[in-house]
Amino acid sequence: MKYLIPVIALFLLCSCIHKKAGRLVTAGNLLDEMTDLERLTRLPDENYREVQFSSYDRRSKNPYDSAWFSNDDGFGNEPAPGFMEVLKKPDSTGTGEYLICDVKQPGAIVRLWTAGINGRIRLFLDNTDEPLFEGEAQDFFWKTAEALSGEDPTPEYSEFLRQYDATYFPITFSSRCRMEWIGDIRKIHFYHVGVRIYDNNVKVERFSKDNLAEDAGRIRKIKRIFSDPSLLDSAGTNHDDILLTEVPDSGSRVLFTKEGGGAVVYFALRVSADDMESALRKSIISICFDDASVPQVQAPTGDFFGSAPGLNPFQSLPFVVQADGQMICRFMMPFRRNVRIDISNYSGKKIRVKGEVRSAPYKWEDGKSMHFRARWRIDHGITASTFESGRNAIQDIDYLMASGTGRIVGAAAMVYNPSRATTSWGNWWGEGDEKIFVDRDTTPSFFGTGTEDYFNYSWSSSRIFSFPYCGQPRNDGPGNRGYVSDFRWHIADDILFHDKVVFNMELAHHGVVHGFSYGRIVYYYALPGTIDDYRKISLPDISNLTYRNWDPVAYAGSAGYRYFQAEKIIPLSSSVKVEKGKLWADSLIVMWKPSKRGEKLKFWLPVALKEGNASLGLTLAHSPDGGNILVSLNGEYVRFDGNEFINLFEPSQTTLVNHFSGTVTLKKGSNEIILESLDSGQGKKIGIDFIWIKDI
Repeated sequence: MKYLIPVIALFLLCSCIHKKAGRLVTAGNLLDEMTDLERLTRLPDENYREVQFSSYDRRSKNPYDSAWFSNDDGFGNEPAPGFMEVLKKPDSTGTGEYLICDVKQPGAIVRLWTAGINGRIRLFLDNTDEPLFEGEAQDFFWKTAEALSGEDPTPEYSEFLRQYDATYFPITFSSRCRMEWIGDIRKIHFYHVGVRIYDNNVKVERFSKDNLAEDAGRIRKIKRIFSDPSLLDSAGTNHDDILLTEVPDSGSRVLFTKEGGGAVVYFALRVSADDMESALRKSIISICFDDASVPQVQAPTGDFFGSAPGLNPFQSLPFVVQADGQMICRFMMPFRRNVRIDISNYSGKKIRVKGEVRSAPYKWEDGKSMHFRARWRIDHGITASTFESGRNAIQDIDYLMASGTGRIVGAAAMVYNPSRATTSWGNWWGEGDEKIFVDRDTTPSFFGTGTEDYFNYSWSSSRIFSFPYCGQPRNDGPGNRGYVSDFRWHIADDILFHDKVVFNMELAHHGVVHGFSYGRIVYYYALPGTIDDYRKISLPDISNLTYRNWDPVAYAGSAGYRYFQAEKIIPLSSSVKVEKGKLWADSLIVMWKPSKRGEKLKFWLPVALKEGNASLGLTLAHSPDGGNILVSLNGEYVRFDGNEFINLFEPSQTTLVNHFSGTVTLKKGSNEIILESLDSGQGKKIGIDFIWIKDI
């Protein structure tokens, strides 16, 4: 027995040492994590923190400094270079060398983003003298795997690893990562480099080009799942239908309950109502795990699923909204004892609800397993201002404050932007940066370069799009006015916190806009006992949606233009009608329904103030039944946006989009415009809201 005790002690010591050492982290491991939603529910064995290196304005030091909202962050000619260090001052050609990051711990690059970057990148891993990569910066940020392979032909991974302007591809290092930029700081050089930094005791295998061949199967698996997220759905789960139920106004219904441990792995819901926008915003989903006194999840139904306001179809990895109204959540929701899902209706009318919950066994681990949380809030009637509006004009919008331990896995914004300006340069609402303080940060771990940059796109794009990790399922237009929804999921770049997290987003506009509404939701996992800034949703929060009647105003990018409402200059007929709608200027639009290819709609512009060159603009409706048209002016075909014809098809939404000609010649007197249908079948629509003219 006296020999057995030391043996047992030695065994336990070796076990502890082995557990402390943990697994070897490889690029292959991190590729697997890109589609692994279950791992998000537990704290990792290998502790890490997520840090973003970016070109943010270095004059921003702290919230009480006058330069906190500075915005020179990659446009060129910044007063303070947006880098960690100037390594070599610019030469006679303007080319200098700058330090993006120098991490002296094990880790991995997990996300790259740029809005357009000139110059070259040098990347050194683990104190090697030879760079792993030296080449064009834009290729490195947007075609990372191809750039690293150095092969010809290169593997075409960027088609799915690049999500709008961000690329997700893990580059692991065991002790150091040093990235340098060589370029002209007078030119555009926006960048984000997301790095996962492990504790020093974590063993990480350095990335090599051989990993691309070794992990080809993993990469193909990611592509399959990104293309069809339903592949994540397990056939071995329990299926519980939410039977069709009516929820009266001011009433609530229990949709699902379950006793005993497990996890909700699939939650799908379909709401039917006379007014879907109202029903999805004014019904509230609440989810309580393990007898919580306040729900861990509380949000308007549509907002929770990323469809806000109304039904806005998209496909991403954890959330899907289908055109038929089915809304799906695949974030795993573990519970130790029980779970309860409720829905409350405050829409003023009854709604009908049907859905499905799938649950699966889950081993709850105390101190490691976490509850899923979703915190939604909204501010109405605020004033969005520009950086030029003076001190205190810009504000930080609070997304989340939490004290405890957990990880952020996603965020979404749902705004109403009642600007009357007609172009993105003028009505863009998201000039502000994300600022995410983690644990004991005095400078944010994430300091961004613009709201759209956080959401993975750039240049205030008005496109409707969705990718596995990001999307913009709604943007009314023209430009970025009206209702806009954006989301981003932190699956490969989750943000761990052990003490606290504060997530803010600046609200900075191109104009001064009153009556702005800013809704947002943060999705995260947290250990029991974590507290956050939970606020019970009030009826004023979910008050009726606002659609202000608006008329276009020439401002910023539209300065100098004159507008002509289509209903005032286009003659009506059996196929040309004026329709009312919430999105249109003055709430009116001319809708033409041609019956055959070659059919023409003819109208005349008002007399030009003077004969000469001009720019011509058309603001048109894009929709699922939008057609294709040619445009001619005074008998000559005119190219718009550089194209011979205009395509008005938008697969899932109705939006207003601006189209511009090159230089055209207006004559004194009447100027004839003819729209010609290119569609052979009936059922296509051509919606004309207003016409623009600007003398050149």
